[in-house]
Amino acid sequence: MKIKNSILNGIQISICFILLFANALMAQQRPKVGLVLSGGGAKGIAHIGVLKAIDSAGLKIDYITGTSMGSIIGGLYTTGYSGNEIEKVTKTLNWDELLSGKPIYKHVSIDEKDEYGQYSAEVGIKDKKAQFATGLIDSQELWLILNKMFMPVYNVKDFSKFSIPFKCIATDLSNGKAVVISDGDIVKAVRASMAIPSVFTAVDSDKTKLVDGGIVRNFPVKDVKEMGADIVIGVNLFTGLPDIEKLNNVLDVFYQITQYRDADDLVEEKKLCNLVIEPHLEKYSAGSFDATDSIMDIGDAVGKLYYPYFKKLADSLNVLYPITYDPYNRLPKVETIVIDEIAYEGIEYTSTSLLLQKLGLKPSNSYTVAQINEGFRKAFASRYYDNIYYSLTPTTEGHAKLICKIKEKPLTQLKVGLSFHQFTGPALLLNLTMRDLLLNKSRTMGKFAIGENFRILLEHKQIFGPKANNFFNLSWERQNLPMNLYDGTQKLFVYDVAYSQSDINYTRVMANDWSIAAGISYQKNKFSPDVVEDEFYTGNISNYFAYLASESITTDRPNFPTRGHLFNAQGGIVFGRKAQIDQTLEDGTVQDISSLVDNAPEFYKFMVNFTKFNPLSDKLVLFYTLQTSFAFKSQGFIVDNFYLGGIQQLFRQQVAFAGLNEQQINSTSLASGQLGMQYNFAGSLFLMGRANTGIYDFTTQTKAWDSDTVESINGFSLGLGYNLGFLPMELTAMYSPEIGKVYSHVKIGFVF
Repeated sequence: MKIKNSILNGIQISICFILLFANALMAQQRPKVGLVLSGGGAKGIAHIGVLKAIDSAGLKIDYITGTSMGSIIGGLYTTGYSGNEIEKVTKTLNWDELLSGKPIYKHVSIDEKDEYGQYSAEVGIKDKKAQFATGLIDSQELWLILNKMFMPVYNVKDFSKFSIPFKCIATDLSNGKAVVISDGDIVKAVRASMAIPSVFTAVDSDKTKLVDGGIVRNFPVKDVKEMGADIVIGVNLFTGLPDIEKLNNVLDVFYQITQYRDADDLVEEKKLCNLVIEPHLEKYSAGSFDATDSIMDIGDAVGKLYYPYFKKLADSLNVLYPITYDPYNRLPKVETIVIDEIAYEGIEYTSTSLLLQKLGLKPSNSYTVAQINEGFRKAFASRYYDNIYYSLTPTTEGHAKLICKIKEKPLTQLKVGLSFHQFTGPALLLNLTMRDLLLNKSRTMGKFAIGENFRILLEHKQIFGPKANNFFNLSWERQNLPMNLYDGTQKLFVYDVAYSQSDINYTRVMANDWSIAAGISYQKNKFSPDVVEDEFYTGNISNYFAYLASESITTDRPNFPTRGHLFNAQGGIVFGRKAQIDQTLEDGTVQDISSLVDNAPEFYKFMVNFTKFNPLSDKLVLFYTLQTSFAFKSQGFIVDNFYLGGIQQLFRQQVAFAGLNEQQINSTSLASGQLGMQYNFAGSLFLMGRANTGIYDFTTQTKAWDSDTVESINGFSLGLGYNLGFLPMELTAMYSPEIGKVYSHVKIGFVF
């Protein structure tokens, strides 16, 4: 059937060519060839194979129109990219990042990583009202990638002056009419053309908003005819509304809605084409960005199928109207641009100086597009903006005015998350973050875990310095968590511990992913027994802790990372200890033992944690962890010690160890090494295996290393993880041969 259709198409094309050539001979001018590329979301990747075939045939296209994804592919081709070059660019794209609408994790500054990606939802508050966008995805990264792609023509504002004249279609949101864009900023034009309503945010333009042109004209053949095309080749990706069971995500659903009206217009538009190409993409949807390689292969196959027709048309035209045409060297070369001036559109209440510091750009200097984009990524990752991109207004040759297009995030953000952990229990996580509340360049935050074990953190960060890389941090936290004491598998004690800490520190961000800090904190533990089987303690201990710390995070995402490292280290001196402790003996006698701890000599605490992730393939990741925590010259009182066990670190003195429950080993000194594998076997599902070994009790009050007291422990685990962005999950089974018992571990959502 496909072969028969191809033969019929060939006969029809030949007849059309004969008629067109006859008319052209009478008119004594070369017939103009127009190309129309329809929208189709991810299916639009198939356009590339057709363009490659057109280039191979040496067929010169004279006009191009496109809608949605067709406008992006067509826009690149019209400005000078060949089909091969567009394919190379497309293969480098990270679609998850492009479509996330969030800062790329690696660009988030180390001082903001603590709260990034830790909640299910965030809502801006302005004038005591919740603020909602016009779409689910603003896609900051898409703006920047488009800026990079179209940088070679930053100085061309009339689309008819491109290598191939071009128009794209958007829809006026105010009246539902088609808007044909033929001049202005090419980046803004194609971004508006693909703004699927309620999925991508609308684009502001001349007191109105523009959205996806596919709503009213997904296959803009009339427009290419009006440009002067005599021969029209159309690539149509819409062959009818898909079955309802094929609508698998929000992008598919909204794209379906936009096609109702276009289904009628398509019939009339196709009649105006001399050749209609319709790739067989029935098994794919607008949201199939995880299948771009397969879609690209189908596009290549379609291009090869129609190559003979493109070749015949090119050869016939060139015989009658010889021209010199090179499809592979049309793109202008622009390596760097001198920024003469930096201007701002959209700044109302955020700091211009902070923005400049984050951008790292200065007037009169020369920059590559990569350097400019890197600055905007860092500015976006500051969390002050919903969107920040730029346009370039040419001044003189090689120079431009950089205009920052800014959509400020409301300074107040309410964040909500869900948490269930087998140790801390269920909780609702709430966060209220206010920027510039007390002073400019500041972040004031209140964070709460409301559940079985209440936790609260109040914090103020103040930025200062010419490079915005210095911070004063003030914080107070309070947590109520159980403290379990074990003898092997038997839980002997459960203490209710109310821990509070007041902290002040100075932090310097040495690089975007690395910081060092110096500070002092006042810590207090109040403890009383909940479950006991022997003598027990009640009372409180307080002390000061002066410390130095360093942190580095280079991982690619907060959950289930595939590359990079996590590092944190802290060391310092504990002093000024005050205690009020009562010991209750088995016979019920209570004695005051405060003097054993009160005004005790200072001791030293050190904690180091390093984890490295190394991708072995697209799906398999090797990771390893090295940890140690020890207190030298400590008296070894239970609340001063460290705790071994658990998969995730939940509290300040914990060393995670697969095979043990949280706090199953309590000691003045712990060290462990872990080796693990993470396999992404389907979608967002992961299989994780861990093996670790450790030692404890190697430090005593008089010795940093005491071989007579050291003990060893081993553990293993096998887990299943699901990287659902707004609610990640992990279920693990684990075992330690020294303990001799299999434990389960459950984590759903986020940890405090």
